[in-house]
Amino acid sequence: MDLENQNAAKKRKNKLGMRRKGFIIAFLAPTLIAFCVFYLYPIITVFVTSFCKWDYTNITSPEFFGWSNLWDNYDYIFNKYPFFWEALKNSTTWAILGAVVQIPIATLIALALSRKVKGIKFVRNVYIIPNMISTAAMGIVFLQLYNPSYGIINPIIRLFNKDFTDNILLLKGPAFVAMTCAYIFFTGTTTLMILGNIMAVPEEVREAAMLDGASGLRQDWYITIPMIKGTLKTVSVLAATSGFLLYNEVYFLTKGAAGTYSISYIIRELAITSPRTQFGRANAVAMIQILAGMVIILVINFVYSISFKKEKKQ
Repeated sequence: MDLENQNAAKKRKNKLGMRRKGFIIAFLAPTLIAFCVFYLYPIITVFVTSFCKWDYTNITSPEFFGWSNLWDNYDYIFNKYPFFWEALKNSTTWAILGAVVQIPIATLIALALSRKVKGIKFVRNVYIIPNMISTAAMGIVFLQLYNPSYGIINPIIRLFNKDFTDNILLLKGPAFVAMTCAYIFFTGTTTLMILGNIMAVPEEVREAAMLDGASGLRQDWYITIPMIKGTLKTVSVLAATSGFLLYNEVYFLTKGAAGTYSISYIIRELAITSPRTQFGRANAVAMIQILAGMVIILVINFVYSISFKKEKKQ
């Protein structure tokens, strides 16, 4: 009887396990199907066609180069296309600035907005409203600010250089700085993500820190920031990848002039504005962009994992 009861109990457990697995699979299936159809399949297509001749001559039927000429698209991008290395350098710089400049700014703003002072809710709303504007619209706004005829930037420069009449967006060097300023200081979404986690820090922890003599900036540095490091890692990845994928600002402000090409803009130029509609070469750049994005994520995870290990040792 004991054996029969044990076998019956095992059967019931197995049935329950199968049902649970069935429920999990049923709920995950739509997401997995959507992932395969709208994400995995396009990435595989981009990868395969990056080794194909695919332009206006065979727009409906990409042709595989063959093993002897497998890397032709990549050879063209690396050695013949004039703007690739410039774009890679710019996009990498914007990715680094996103992680090391934008995130600290967003964190400081979030810490300031988390203070319980009179009128802070109004300040939060005022800060969020401009950040609701799309990057395309923001690009147009900055285009007007940089306009040499009626923008506000040239008059400011003329306070220090009376003879300055150039368009800052056409000067190599200043154009890159102007492009960077058009996106790096707009941290609305990032700030809100950090702010939400700061507000979620238990009040008991803050009160205990106060009793130990930690208040203000010391509490932020030793209590709040360590407790939201997971969120900081996430937003660092988002900021860095957004910087590497920068497109709208380039399109609306300079269209790549004065050394401001980005990887995303090159893809558009090859695939859309080129009279040859060079889809194969554009997809080769897209694969480089995907791999670079993976490297960015790995580097940021590595940096944060080191910092976490140091904290645990301490």
